[in-house]
Amino acid sequence: MSERPDEGRGPWWVAPFAAVTYVALVVCAFGFISLFADLDVVADPEAGPLTGPLMVVVATIVVAWVIVRETRRLPLRVSIGTALLAGLLAWFGYGVSGGVFAAIAARDLAGAAVFAASTLVAPFSITAGLLAVAVVLGASTVAASSLGHPSRPRWPWERDES
Repeated sequence: MSERPDEGRGPWWVAPFAAVTYVALVVCAFGFISLFADLDVVADPEAGPLTGPLMVVVATIVVAWVIVRETRRLPLRVSIGTALLAGLLAWFGYGVSGGVFAAIAARDLAGAAVFAASTLVAPFSITAGLLAVAVVLGASTVAASSLGHPSRPRWPWERDES
């Protein structure tokens, strides 16, 4: 039950903001990809209407989990390897969860496996992974910069010039 002395003191509060940012970026990117490439985010109509949103939820949970995990440890560092791992996990979670949710909706395991495989190579899942890398790097940078405890900015007349 004892907690390490440096555990839990990091800027974990960055994770909810990063998760909301991730969802906004994913929705925006998916909209543009769908518009310009004339593709549906969920190409199989038998997958059900909730499969797409639930896949985004799974990828968002992965991103938020990685950010919370990284920001709770001190000393905090910006890790490109962790960001790449988060992107890979978000990509994989997006695609595999799509297969699981499609299997539940369509009650067809073989069709769900094909759906998951086709989802993993689609531009939407690749975009979800790339955006995860960018958001984890950005959140880690914000979290690391918040640890310096800088003093508030002061106007020139507030500075002590004695």
